[in-house]
Amino acid sequence: MSRVKIQKGQQRIFLNRIAKYFNFDWSKIAKISHICDRTLRDWRRERYNMSYKALLRLYKVSNISIPKIVKILPEYWSTKKASGLGAIRRNELYGNPGTLEGRRKGGLTTWRRYRFDPQEFIDTEFIGPKDINYPLRSPLLAELIGIILGDGAITKYQVVISLNNKTDREYAYFVSRLFRKLFNLKAVSRVRDKNTCSLVISSIKLTEFLTEIGLKIGNKIRQQVNIPKWILKNRNFRIACVRGLMDTDGSFYSYKHRVNGKRYKNYALDFTNRSLPLLQAVEDILRDLGCAPTLAKYKVLLYKKNDIGHYVAIVGSSNPNTKKKFKNEIF
Repeated sequence: MSRVKIQKGQQRIFLNRIAKYFNFDWSKIAKISHICDRTLRDWRRERYNMSYKALLRLYKVSNISIPKIVKILPEYWSTKKASGLGAIRRNELYGNPGTLEGRRKGGLTTWRRYRFDPQEFIDTEFIGPKDINYPLRSPLLAELIGIILGDGAITKYQVVISLNNKTDREYAYFVSRLFRKLFNLKAVSRVRDKNTCSLVISSIKLTEFLTEIGLKIGNKIRQQVNIPKWILKNRNFRIACVRGLMDTDGSFYSYKHRVNGKRYKNYALDFTNRSLPLLQAVEDILRDLGCAPTLAKYKVLLYKKNDIGHYVAIVGSSNPNTKKKFKNEIF
Protein backbone atom coordinates (compact mmCIF):
# COMPACT_ATOMS: atom_id res chain seq x y z
CA MET A 1 0.00 0.00 0.00
CA SER A 2 1.59 3.28 -1.15
CA ARG A 3 1.66 6.07 1.39
CA VAL A 4 1.86 9.83 1.06
CA LYS A 5 4.35 12.04 2.81
CA ILE A 6 2.66 15.37 3.58
CA GLN A 7 4.08 18.49 5.19
CA LYS A 8 3.90 18.27 8.98
CA GLY A 9 0.52 19.33 10.36
CA GLN A 10 -1.29 19.20 7.02
CA GLN A 11 -2.41 15.56 7.34
CA ARG A 12 -4.14 16.36 10.63
CA ILE A 13 -5.76 19.50 9.18
CA PHE A 14 -7.03 17.57 6.15
CA LEU A 15 -8.57 14.81 8.30
CA ASN A 16 -10.18 17.38 10.63
CA ARG A 17 -11.83 19.00 7.59
CA ILE A 18 -13.03 15.59 6.44
CA ALA A 19 -14.43 14.96 9.93
CA LYS A 20 -16.33 18.24 9.88
CA TYR A 21 -17.77 17.34 6.47
CA PHE A 22 -19.08 14.01 7.90
CA ASN A 23 -20.30 15.58 11.16
CA PHE A 24 -17.34 14.05 12.99
CA ASP A 25 -18.46 10.49 12.26
CA TRP A 26 -15.01 8.95 12.51
CA SER A 27 -16.30 5.40 12.06
CA LYS A 28 -17.79 6.37 8.70
CA ILE A 29 -14.53 8.00 7.61
CA ALA A 30 -12.61 4.85 8.60
CA LYS A 31 -15.05 2.71 6.63
CA ILE A 32 -14.63 4.86 3.50
CA SER A 33 -10.84 4.66 3.89
CA HIS A 34 -10.99 0.84 4.33
CA ILE A 35 -9.15 1.01 7.67
CA CYS A 36 -10.01 0.53 11.35
CA ASP A 37 -10.84 3.37 13.74
CA ARG A 38 -7.53 3.02 15.56
CA THR A 39 -5.51 3.46 12.36
CA LEU A 40 -7.51 6.57 11.56
CA ARG A 41 -6.68 8.00 15.00
CA ASP A 42 -3.00 7.29 14.33
CA TRP A 43 -3.22 9.10 10.99
CA ARG A 44 -4.91 12.06 12.63
CA ARG A 45 -2.13 12.27 15.23
CA GLU A 46 0.34 11.96 12.32
CA ARG A 47 1.98 8.96 13.89
CA TYR A 48 1.90 7.32 10.44
CA ASN A 49 1.58 8.51 6.86
CA MET A 50 -1.88 7.87 5.43
CA SER A 51 -2.34 5.69 2.38
CA TYR A 52 -2.50 7.23 -1.07
CA LYS A 53 -5.69 5.31 -1.95
CA ALA A 54 -7.47 6.51 1.20
CA LEU A 55 -6.49 10.09 0.44
CA LEU A 56 -8.03 9.81 -3.04
CA ARG A 57 -11.21 8.14 -1.73
CA LEU A 58 -11.78 10.89 0.83
CA TYR A 59 -11.17 13.59 -1.75
CA LYS A 60 -13.59 11.92 -4.16
CA VAL A 61 -16.52 11.75 -1.67
CA SER A 62 -15.96 15.18 -0.08
CA ASN A 63 -14.26 17.28 -2.77
CA ILE A 64 -12.05 18.77 -0.04
CA SER A 65 -8.70 19.92 -1.41
CA ILE A 66 -5.83 17.47 -1.08
CA PRO A 67 -2.84 18.89 0.82
CA LYS A 68 0.42 19.28 -1.02
CA ILE A 69 2.12 15.88 -1.29
CA VAL A 70 5.83 15.98 -0.59
CA LYS A 71 6.43 12.42 -1.74
CA ILE A 72 4.58 9.19 -2.55
CA LEU A 73 6.23 6.33 -0.72
CA PRO A 74 6.08 2.89 -2.39
CA GLU A 75 4.74 -0.20 -0.61
CA TYR A 76 7.18 -1.64 1.99
CA TRP A 77 9.38 1.44 1.56
CA SER A 78 10.41 1.43 5.19
CA THR A 79 10.69 -2.27 5.97
CA LYS A 80 14.44 -2.64 5.76
CA LYS A 81 15.25 0.71 7.32
CA ALA A 82 12.63 0.51 10.06
CA SER A 83 13.51 -3.03 11.08
CA GLY A 84 16.93 -1.91 12.20
CA LEU A 85 16.33 1.64 13.39
CA GLY A 86 12.97 0.75 14.91
CA ALA A 87 14.47 -1.97 17.10
CA ILE A 88 17.23 0.35 18.29
CA ARG A 89 14.83 3.18 19.05
CA ARG A 90 12.33 0.85 20.73
CA ASN A 91 15.05 -0.41 23.05
CA GLU A 92 16.06 3.18 23.87
CA LEU A 93 12.50 4.13 24.77
CA TYR A 94 11.22 1.00 26.45
CA GLY A 95 14.27 -1.11 27.27
CA ASN A 96 15.11 -4.60 26.09
CA PRO A 97 11.81 -6.58 26.23
CA GLY A 98 13.72 -9.65 27.36
CA THR A 99 14.77 -8.08 30.66
CA LEU A 100 12.87 -7.15 33.83
CA GLU A 101 14.02 -3.53 33.50
CA GLY A 102 12.82 -3.42 29.90
CA ARG A 103 9.37 -4.67 30.82
CA ARG A 104 9.21 -2.22 33.72
CA LYS A 105 10.20 0.71 31.49
CA GLY A 106 7.72 -0.30 28.83
CA GLY A 107 4.96 -0.61 31.40
CA LEU A 108 5.63 2.86 32.82
CA THR A 109 5.61 4.36 29.32
CA THR A 110 2.24 2.74 28.64
CA TRP A 111 0.85 4.13 31.92
CA ARG A 112 1.92 7.65 30.91
CA ARG A 113 0.31 7.31 27.51
CA TYR A 114 -2.88 6.00 29.08
CA ARG A 115 -3.11 8.88 31.55
CA PHE A 116 -2.50 11.40 28.76
CA ASP A 117 -5.10 9.92 26.40
CA PRO A 118 -7.25 7.00 27.71
CA GLN A 119 -9.23 7.09 24.45
CA GLU A 120 -6.19 5.75 22.61
CA PHE A 121 -6.60 2.42 24.45
CA ILE A 122 -10.34 2.01 24.01
CA ASP A 123 -9.97 -0.62 21.27
CA THR A 124 -7.29 -2.57 23.13
CA GLU A 125 -7.29 -4.98 26.07
CA PHE A 126 -5.13 -2.64 28.11
CA ILE A 127 -6.39 -2.29 31.70
CA GLY A 128 -6.04 1.20 33.14
CA PRO A 129 -5.23 2.18 36.74
CA LYS A 130 -7.14 -0.08 39.09
CA ASP A 131 -9.80 1.47 41.28
CA ILE A 132 -9.15 1.66 45.00
CA ASN A 133 -11.13 2.37 48.13
CA TYR A 134 -10.65 5.87 49.51
CA PRO A 135 -10.80 5.42 53.30
CA LEU A 136 -11.91 8.02 55.79
CA ARG A 137 -9.36 9.30 58.28
CA SER A 138 -9.18 6.78 61.11
CA PRO A 139 -6.76 5.20 63.62
CA LEU A 140 -6.11 2.35 61.14
CA LEU A 141 -5.13 4.82 58.41
CA ALA A 142 -3.00 6.76 60.90
CA GLU A 143 -1.20 3.54 61.90
CA LEU A 144 -0.48 2.76 58.26
CA ILE A 145 0.90 6.28 57.80
CA GLY A 146 3.24 5.56 60.73
CA ILE A 147 4.36 2.32 59.07
CA ILE A 148 5.09 4.12 55.80
CA LEU A 149 6.95 6.93 57.59
CA GLY A 150 8.96 4.27 59.44
CA ASP A 151 10.00 1.60 56.96
CA GLY A 152 8.17 2.69 53.82
CA ALA A 153 9.06 4.45 50.60
CA ILE A 154 6.77 6.11 48.08
CA THR A 155 7.50 6.47 44.38
CA LYS A 156 5.17 7.86 41.75
CA TYR A 157 3.75 4.42 41.05
CA GLN A 158 4.38 2.27 44.14
CA VAL A 159 4.53 2.04 47.91
CA VAL A 160 7.25 -0.25 49.26
CA ILE A 161 7.46 -1.42 52.89
CA SER A 162 10.79 -3.03 53.89
CA LEU A 163 10.69 -5.53 56.77
CA ASN A 164 12.91 -8.16 58.36
CA ASN A 165 12.41 -11.43 56.50
CA LYS A 166 12.92 -13.51 59.65
CA THR A 167 11.40 -11.62 62.58
CA ASP A 168 8.63 -9.67 60.83
CA ARG A 169 6.90 -12.35 58.78
CA GLU A 170 3.70 -12.27 60.84
CA TYR A 171 3.80 -8.49 60.92
CA ALA A 172 4.08 -8.47 57.12
CA TYR A 173 0.72 -10.27 56.97
CA PHE A 174 -0.77 -7.59 59.23
CA VAL A 175 0.53 -4.79 56.98
CA SER A 176 -0.76 -6.59 53.88
CA ARG A 177 -4.20 -6.89 55.47
CA LEU A 178 -4.14 -3.17 56.27
CA PHE A 179 -3.67 -2.28 52.60
CA ARG A 180 -6.41 -4.73 51.64
CA LYS A 181 -8.85 -3.43 54.28
CA LEU A 182 -8.21 0.28 53.70
CA PHE A 183 -7.67 0.42 49.93
CA ASN A 184 -8.71 -3.00 48.59
CA LEU A 185 -5.20 -3.41 47.20
CA LYS A 186 -3.00 -6.50 47.26
CA ALA A 187 0.56 -6.26 48.53
CA VAL A 188 3.12 -8.40 46.70
CA SER A 189 5.91 -9.84 48.86
CA ARG A 190 9.43 -9.83 47.40
CA VAL A 191 12.47 -11.28 49.16
CA ARG A 192 15.46 -8.97 48.60
CA ASP A 193 18.01 -11.02 50.54
CA LYS A 194 18.09 -13.52 53.41
CA ASN A 195 17.28 -10.78 55.95
CA THR A 196 15.00 -8.40 54.07
CA CYS A 197 11.66 -8.67 52.34
CA SER A 198 9.59 -5.94 50.71
CA LEU A 199 5.85 -5.50 50.44
CA VAL A 200 5.16 -3.78 47.12
CA ILE A 201 1.81 -2.13 46.43
CA SER A 202 1.55 -0.83 42.87
CA SER A 203 -1.12 1.82 42.35
CA ILE A 204 -0.76 5.36 41.09
CA LYS A 205 -4.12 6.20 42.67
CA LEU A 206 -2.75 5.06 46.03
CA THR A 207 0.37 7.23 45.79
CA GLU A 208 -1.75 10.20 44.72
CA PHE A 209 -4.06 9.69 47.71
CA LEU A 210 -1.15 9.39 50.16
CA THR A 211 0.43 12.62 48.91
CA GLU A 212 -2.93 14.37 49.21
CA ILE A 213 -3.17 13.44 52.92
CA GLY A 214 0.32 14.65 53.78
CA LEU A 215 2.99 12.12 52.73
CA LYS A 216 5.75 12.82 50.20
CA ILE A 217 7.20 11.00 47.22
CA GLY A 218 10.94 10.45 47.31
CA ASN A 219 13.70 10.46 49.92
CA LYS A 220 12.19 10.91 53.40
CA ILE A 221 15.44 12.00 55.06
CA ARG A 222 16.34 14.57 52.42
CA GLN A 223 12.84 16.02 52.71
CA GLN A 224 12.83 15.81 56.54
CA VAL A 225 9.31 14.40 56.64
CA ASN A 226 6.92 14.76 59.55
CA ILE A 227 3.63 13.28 60.76
CA PRO A 228 0.72 14.87 58.82
CA LYS A 229 -1.10 17.65 60.70
CA TRP A 230 -4.48 15.89 60.63
CA ILE A 231 -2.97 13.08 62.71
CA LEU A 232 -1.32 15.43 65.20
CA LYS A 233 -4.66 17.10 65.91
CA ASN A 234 -6.36 13.89 67.13
CA ARG A 235 -5.19 11.90 70.19
CA ASN A 236 -6.36 8.51 68.90
CA PHE A 237 -4.70 9.14 65.54
CA ARG A 238 -1.44 10.18 67.26
CA ILE A 239 -1.39 6.98 69.34
CA ALA A 240 -2.03 4.80 66.27
CA CYS A 241 0.63 6.58 64.21
CA VAL A 242 3.27 6.20 66.94
CA ARG A 243 2.38 2.51 67.11
CA GLY A 244 3.14 2.17 63.38
CA LEU A 245 6.37 4.12 63.74
CA MET A 246 7.59 2.09 66.73
CA ASP A 247 6.63 -1.23 65.15
CA THR A 248 8.87 -0.44 62.16
CA ASP A 249 11.65 1.93 63.26
CA GLY A 250 11.53 1.18 66.98
CA SER A 251 13.10 -1.51 69.14
CA PHE A 252 12.65 -2.87 72.66
CA TYR A 253 15.54 -4.53 74.47
CA SER A 254 17.00 -5.25 77.88
CA TYR A 255 20.55 -4.65 79.05
CA LYS A 256 22.53 -5.30 82.23
CA HIS A 257 24.99 -3.16 84.16
CA ARG A 258 26.84 -3.29 87.50
CA VAL A 259 26.54 -0.84 90.38
CA ASN A 260 28.71 -1.43 93.47
CA GLY A 261 29.30 -4.98 92.39
CA LYS A 262 25.61 -5.77 91.87
CA ARG A 263 24.13 -6.59 88.48
CA TYR A 264 20.97 -4.83 87.43
CA LYS A 265 18.68 -5.46 84.48
CA ASN A 266 17.27 -2.44 82.67
CA TYR A 267 15.04 -1.90 79.65
CA ALA A 268 14.93 0.53 76.77
CA LEU A 269 12.39 1.37 74.10
CA ASP A 270 13.85 3.50 71.34
CA PHE A 271 12.69 5.03 68.08
CA THR A 272 15.45 5.71 65.55
CA ASN A 273 15.09 8.00 62.55
CA ARG A 274 17.11 10.67 60.76
CA SER A 275 14.21 13.02 60.13
CA LEU A 276 14.48 15.59 62.93
CA PRO A 277 10.87 16.86 62.70
CA LEU A 278 9.65 13.28 62.97
CA LEU A 279 11.81 12.63 66.03
CA GLN A 280 10.53 15.80 67.68
CA ALA A 281 6.90 14.84 66.95
CA VAL A 282 7.38 11.38 68.49
CA GLU A 283 8.99 12.89 71.61
CA ASP A 284 6.10 15.37 71.96
CA ILE A 285 3.47 12.63 71.59
CA LEU A 286 5.14 10.38 74.19
CA ARG A 287 5.40 13.29 76.58
CA ASP A 288 1.71 14.11 76.08
CA LEU A 289 0.89 10.48 76.93
CA GLY A 290 2.56 10.90 80.33
CA CYS A 291 5.97 9.36 79.56
CA ALA A 292 9.39 10.96 80.05
CA PRO A 293 11.24 10.42 76.75
CA THR A 294 14.86 11.35 76.08
CA LEU A 295 15.85 12.83 72.71
CA ALA A 296 19.42 11.89 71.80
CA LYS A 297 20.65 12.76 68.30
CA TYR A 298 18.68 10.38 66.04
CA LYS A 299 16.85 8.52 68.80
CA VAL A 300 13.90 9.01 71.11
CA LEU A 301 14.23 6.70 74.11
CA LEU A 302 12.20 5.50 77.09
CA TYR A 303 14.43 4.11 79.83
CA LYS A 304 12.21 3.81 82.88
CA LYS A 305 10.34 0.54 83.28
CA ASN A 306 7.22 2.40 84.43
CA ASP A 307 7.32 4.59 81.30
CA ILE A 308 7.67 1.57 79.05
CA GLY A 309 4.82 -0.16 80.87
CA HIS A 310 2.70 2.98 80.46
CA TYR A 311 3.53 3.00 76.74
CA VAL A 312 2.55 -0.67 76.36
CA ALA A 313 -0.75 -0.08 78.15
CA ILE A 314 -1.75 2.92 76.02
CA VAL A 315 -0.07 2.41 72.63
CA GLY A 316 0.77 -1.30 72.51
CA SER A 317 1.99 -3.01 69.35
CA SER A 318 0.61 -4.68 66.24
CA ASN A 319 3.86 -6.53 65.62
CA PRO A 320 3.63 -10.10 67.02
CA ASN A 321 7.39 -10.21 67.56
CA THR A 322 7.34 -7.01 69.64
CA LYS A 323 4.25 -8.17 71.54
CA LYS A 324 6.10 -11.36 72.46
CA LYS A 325 9.05 -9.36 73.82
CA PHE A 326 6.76 -7.18 75.93
CA LYS A 327 4.95 -10.25 77.29
CA ASN A 328 8.18 -12.08 78.14
CA GLU A 329 9.36 -9.06 80.14
CA ILE A 330 5.99 -8.93 81.99
CA PHE A 331 4.84 -5.58 80.66
